Amino acid sequence: MDATEIVVTAVAVLLASCTLSTVGFGFALLAVPLVSLVAPAEDAVVLAVTLALVTTVVQATHERAHRDGTAATRMLVGAAVGAPLGLAVLAVFTSRQLQFALVGVIAAFLVVSVRGWRLQHDSPAIEVGAGFASGVLNTAVATNGPPLVMALHARHLPAPSFRSTLAIVFAVSNAIAAALFAVSGRYDREVLELVGVSVVPMVAGYLAGTVLRHRFGVEGFRRLVLGLLGVTGVVTLVAAISG
Repeated sequence: MDATEIVVTAVAVLLASCTLSTVGFGFALLAVPLVSLVAPAEDAVVLAVTLALVTTVVQATHERAHRDGTAATRMLVGAAVGAPLGLAVLAVFTSRQLQFALVGVIAAFLVVSVRGWRLQHDSPAIEVGAGFASGVLNTAVATNGPPLVMALHARHLPAPSFRSTLAIVFAVSNAIAAALFAVSGRYDREVLELVGVSVVPMVAGYLAGTVLRHRFGVEGFRRLVLGLLGVTGVVTLVAAISG
């Protein structure tokens, strides 16, 4: 790796890890496009999944006391059912069409959220449904976060509970993906080099996020989540248009 590749990868991982630690999601959203500037996109995906696995496991463990275990279980059940169907969905719709649909859902959610809509209590149907949609999207377009984020955000969960619940769901999903990458031989020398230069910025970013998260009050955290969802929508839209 040359100096440019090392610097770009390190900065991307630092930002992605800090964002995940602060908000609870967004690692791949930031890491994959930036790392793809200096490395093959498929290697960037493997790197993001691997590092996100580490950070989500740490986050899920550190904040386990705040986890909504019932919601997490429902979402994981839904994701397990939805993941195989994502491949079937691709037989009917293109990944580009699904990306446009996801942008529309995110935009609609942002509108109703700004207007004050919220769930007063947990909803089994919504949580299983969010997990199902997450599983479908994960195998269809490699984007599993938005349905889970929207479902938990609508309940106005406290920030620690929001992060911890997302973390355990993401950790399981990332563990499965990492295992599949390992079996298929995706951890080649180039990927391992990327992982090697990412360890220090990953740790630094995560620790920075643990400091930054305390600077946001309840409404500040909610605005941060909505803002990151908006960025997700924009990135997805750009990918759909360019694809």
